[in-house]
Amino acid sequence: MSGFWDSTKNKVSRAGTNLRMGGGGAAAVLDPEYNEQEQRFRNLEKRAMKLLQETKDYRGSISTMTNSQRMLSQNLSAFLLDVQRPQDYQAAYRQAAQTIDQVSQPQFDEVYMHTVLQPMAQFCGYLPEFNKAMKKRKGLADDLERARRQLSKEQAKAASDPMAIEKAEMDVQYAEEAYNVMNRTLVGEIPKLINSRVYVADPSFEAFVKAQLQFFNDSLQQMDGVTRYLPPAGGPDDDRMLDQRIGDVMAQVRSLTICSQNVV
Repeated sequence: MSGFWDSTKNKVSRAGTNLRMGGGGAAAVLDPEYNEQEQRFRNLEKRAMKLLQETKDYRGSISTMTNSQRMLSQNLSAFLLDVQRPQDYQAAYRQAAQTIDQVSQPQFDEVYMHTVLQPMAQFCGYLPEFNKAMKKRKGLADDLERARRQLSKEQAKAASDPMAIEKAEMDVQYAEEAYNVMNRTLVGEIPKLINSRVYVADPSFEAFVKAQLQFFNDSLQQMDGVTRYLPPAGGPDDDRMLDQRIGDVMAQVRSLTICSQNVV
């Protein structure tokens, strides 16, 4: 994979080296094959950068979730600190949340960074090289058009100077060669870049799924240790009983004098 990137960068940098960059150019506009490849590149660039941002956001969301869970467990213990009969689930949940945040999440993050985020970032890191090459191509197209106009001016003079015409013809030939090299390089290399995305996405997606599976399995094992302190899960009847218990507690709170006075 690295050989392809190195070869591409070398070809791009060699083509048209030391020629001034500019914008536009009729030759660039009138090349439908290149225009098609450039449009394909723009579509790839847009989707790749969006995917890269989403991979970064996902990494951040996992870290935020585990950290929030750990903070919640700590605040739950603080909330019930002076209860005369502390429940065992408080300590178990706090320990589970801490292990998930400080052990499972860093392990997931290391694998995710190495197998998902870094390969995607590396792929996207080559996109600016193609943008630079496209800008250089526009500059070469401008140089070619200027050389052609200069040749036409020399040929149109009443007293033509053979030396000046010969020099202008050589300038056109040189500009054409430089432009064609860059144009062929881009037309040939853009499809290779587009095809290479498969070799980045396939192994990264496989690693992503496996990393997720390991992380959530680890989290499940930690939470399984908390469930033994809770009543066994039941059906709809248990849910209704739980709702009733919560409703009874809220009714007791509402019956307190302060709550019943509607103090503003």
